[in-house]
Amino acid sequence: MKLAISLACIGTLIAALSGCEMTSGDAASRSNTAHTLSDIRANIGCDASYQCKVIGVGERLTCGGPREYLIYSTKHTDEQDVEAVVSAITEQEKLNNKGKAPAVSCEPVMPIQTLCIAHTCQAVPL
Repeated sequence: MKLAISLACIGTLIAALSGCEMTSGDAASRSNTAHTLSDIRANIGCDASYQCKVIGVGERLTCGGPREYLIYSTKHTDEQDVEAVVSAITEQEKLNNKGKAPAVSCEPVMPIQTLCIAHTCQAVPL
């Protein structure tokens, strides 16, 4: 019974973190900022949990809210730079979503919390 519950929880977590599906057109429209997001994701080293932050990225047409949550470290990345990149991506996705029909169903993207564990900002369950 515990195994079944654990597997169900893991499946729900994976579905929640995956969010709505992106199309190839969406990926192409973000090609200019993807490298910057990769840099942000690659620099998540920390000395303490206060350096670990989370910000919503993008816009989901069907459900509203962010497409994903991005973990970043203020030790290596300026918060204003992160906010500028995220804002540009979100605005582009809003423009891309205009005139599109929403999907029939929507999997929620659950907010995450982050802590500094082993000198790396990591997501932890709420």
